[in-house]
Amino acid sequence: MKKPILSPNALAGVALLSLGVAIGACVTQTQSPRPSTSTDAPLAGSAVAAPPYAPDSEPIVRAVRKAAPAVVSIDTTARQRFVIAEDPYDPYSARRVGSREVPTGAGSGVLLQGGYVITNQHVVGDAVDTGGSITLTLADGRTFKATAVGADKATDIALLKVVNAGAGTAPLPVIPLGTGDALTPGQTVIAIGNPIGLAASVSGGVVSALGRPFTMEDRTYENLIQTDAAINPGNSGGALIDLAGNLVGINTLVRTDAQNIGFAIPLSTALRISELLKKNGKIRRADLGIVPGDLEERIAKQLRISGVGVAGVYKNSPAQEAGLQRNDVILSLSGKAVASSADYRKALETYKIGQTVAIKVWRRGEIGSVSVKLAESP
Repeated sequence: MKKPILSPNALAGVALLSLGVAIGACVTQTQSPRPSTSTDAPLAGSAVAAPPYAPDSEPIVRAVRKAAPAVVSIDTTARQRFVIAEDPYDPYSARRVGSREVPTGAGSGVLLQGGYVITNQHVVGDAVDTGGSITLTLADGRTFKATAVGADKATDIALLKVVNAGAGTAPLPVIPLGTGDALTPGQTVIAIGNPIGLAASVSGGVVSALGRPFTMEDRTYENLIQTDAAINPGNSGGALIDLAGNLVGINTLVRTDAQNIGFAIPLSTALRISELLKKNGKIRRADLGIVPGDLEERIAKQLRISGVGVAGVYKNSPAQEAGLQRNDVILSLSGKAVASSADYRKALETYKIGQTVAIKVWRRGEIGSVSVKLAESP
């Protein structure tokens, strides 16, 4: 006969143990709690209070706060002239000439020392050419009228002067200057401007490339800063700054057939042109008097030549007097080869007004030379 697994005494012990557990639980609930001398350990996963958020701890925030007050919104008008008949139903009635100002666009600008503002020529060009008005709105809401000191279409830089810059209790803010020549691809940059009327908008990105050329309509840009920071219509003339809040470029244009490809004029170029505009009111350049054009690669290979095409010759220009013709190809200037319109423009910058240049020209399969005395660009 098998022995039972638990003896009667053992069963009694189990029953007693169970009774003891139940009693113990009841006692624990009815007795007064005793003070504990042990130190409670922190619960695992308990929340620890985070330090308060400080926006100034972010370098982009610090840079924007430093530079943004000196970025202005620019609104322009152009003066339109018109002829109106005193009696619109009488074709023989007297006529009078009138004019009116119409809004022409908006852009951005950057305040410098002395109440000067750098912006793009294409932002204020219509106002300058027609005698329209230029209005500046600061980040703090103040508005000022401005006059044009000068504008240079070739580099797309214009210099303005604030009217009554000393008016008011607060002085005009001034943007700190860096250097666009010290930039490197991959470096963080920030664009500040007024895209489509949205004042003081900020976008961040990096320097995508340096020294980019870009041809657009009737002008060719050289040595541009390429960035993926958003540059939209209205941002033109605004500030491109580094993480120190220093100005490194002037936002200028964007590729409309692509995304995240914007361009800015290096600060060194903008300051150089601005100083010349401040001194002379315009940029004086030596000029040949042609419309340069790049040769199609297929045609250049077929003709076995490398140069800049003559797409047109201006009347009464040095080129016309020297006998240059449309469809000629300029191979070199004073022995220096020019392979593109960009090369041609760079070469001209090395000459002075009135200087004589030896030009090597290809025309219908023949190569010749001609000397031209350069004139001042109109």
